Amino acid sequence: MAATAKLYRRGQWQQDEDGTETVVDVWEITTTTETDTITTVVTATGIPAKGASHPEKTTAIVVNRQLSQDDEVLTRYLMQVTYSTAITTREDQAYASQRVKGGMRSGSIAVPAFYDARGYPLVNSAGDLYEGLTRKIRTRVVNVTANFATIPQFLFELADTINLSAVTIHGVSYPTGCCLLRDVEMPDEPERDVAGSLYWPISYTIEINPGGYYILLPNKGPNELVYQTRTSSTAAWQDVTKATYDGKTPTTDRRIIKRPIQTEEQQQTGGEIWLDDNGQAVRVPVLTGTQFGTGTMTAGSATLTLSTGSFDSTKHVGALVRVIGAGPRGKTLEARIQSIASTSSATLAINASTTISTAKPVWLSGVIVNQFILEDLADWTAVPLPNNQP
Repeated sequence: MAATAKLYRRGQWQQDEDGTETVVDVWEITTTTETDTITTVVTATGIPAKGASHPEKTTAIVVNRQLSQDDEVLTRYLMQVTYSTAITTREDQAYASQRVKGGMRSGSIAVPAFYDARGYPLVNSAGDLYEGLTRKIRTRVVNVTANFATIPQFLFELADTINLSAVTIHGVSYPTGCCLLRDVEMPDEPERDVAGSLYWPISYTIEINPGGYYILLPNKGPNELVYQTRTSSTAAWQDVTKATYDGKTPTTDRRIIKRPIQTEEQQQTGGEIWLDDNGQAVRVPVLTGTQFGTGTMTAGSATLTLSTGSFDSTKHVGALVRVIGAGPRGKTLEARIQSIASTSSATLAINASTTISTAKPVWLSGVIVNQFILEDLADWTAVPLPNNQP
């Protein structure tokens, strides 16, 4: 038993409103007997296979094949082959060949608000913080579905973690600490693909915060650190400055204690007071709402180089700085100053996402902050991520 095929008719073409083009060819297939199987007919030499490109319109691939038998000549068949330029999903292929799917939508999370858009603390004229305010952070929520031959226990173990290293989702690279994996779900029963193989379609959510999953909190409290030295092992301890403490030798004649912050009248303050980077009270903070200067940064680097303005290592270590244009997609980068190398160079707690070679505004109010990561960092190397852009 055998079957031969030849092109019977070509040229039916259609273009839809969305620009999708459809081409329909008809093939004539002749068998040696009337009892040849369908498998023999559809595998005749020359018949285009599913997914094959059209010989003239190569961007169109076979998406549908329909076979009908001649009513009068039972050894004659006509197969209608439809080509289309529409993007396909591979749902009719083996589960391992199907794409990792990931629809995306915008979202938001609420975080405590201690600063306005310039990085200026939300305080009254006496420096007291307005409590209980929040602000929205825009996020991207990706609903992912990936197929597995066995139950992926590692995905459940990675739930509620953030990416330890950079990951790429839909063609966009996100740096460390920007993506949160949560809501891992598995169906009650496995599914079966077109080849008859069983597989597990696992769904999970990745929430992307391009600015990073960390929180900035004001460096304030009811207690302060007090630096003390003594002249000998039997002498009384005396309060000194941090600089005097650092220079005191031997180290057995210096110490740090914690003490409730008091007013000049030796009364309890009854609330939280701003602290400097050394943990000492700043009873009347000097904060500014004007632009600090201008600076440049390189993507992937935490170094901020000032073009105008000047860093003060005694005041600005630990301060909140906002660099216009250095964040994801040219947004504002908000970070804590980790160290100051010179009056024009500082290292921030977060790397820049965007290079700014032309100096842009830098805002620095002067208040000290602490930066924390509240989610566990984890290795996402084995996590399937959607990258289905055409």
